[in-house]
Amino acid sequence: MKVIERYAAAVRSSNLEINERTTRSDSDVLGAMGLAARQFPLAVALQRLFLGDSTAARELVEILADDAWRQARAMRVKLNRVQAYDLAQGCVAWHRNPTCDHCGGHGATVIPGSKTLGVRCKPCKGTGRTSLAKMFKEHSEVADWLVAHMERHQAMAGPEAMKQITGYLELKNWCAEAAK
Repeated sequence: MKVIERYAAAVRSSNLEINERTTRSDSDVLGAMGLAARQFPLAVALQRLFLGDSTAARELVEILADDAWRQARAMRVKLNRVQAYDLAQGCVAWHRNPTCDHCGGHGATVIPGSKTLGVRCKPCKGTGRTSLAKMFKEHSEVADWLVAHMERHQAMAGPEAMKQITGYLELKNWCAEAAK
């Protein structure tokens, strides 16, 4: 089982007891993600958000707004702090649900009164996804970068937690051996 799957189960666990005989208890996994959050706060906040922690959204938007503002400066795109915050909020919402509202993600309109798909959806051009470029006309470059930034960091949470848990478990096992 992957550490992200273990984290999803541990978040909802009612048994958080610490037992030195176990190597991957729920408390170990939660501790590892907490340690990983020190180096990669964005990655862990994304994992928390996708596991249903709505309080992570606020933290996530603040981190992303700051990143977007800095990236806009590097790209020489005019973007103030308020616009960066709005952009981050929109990108998080898009990342959670990029489905086109017009076609429901099918890429084509549904023929009324049937389950058959009709013509290609004009708003999404048949992709089934809402266009980021249309949502953020002036700042589409920064929005594209921000979504890619989120995807990169989302992939980092699990491996970083595994690094943290490995070091933690080695220390835990050493302490258990020394106590004998």
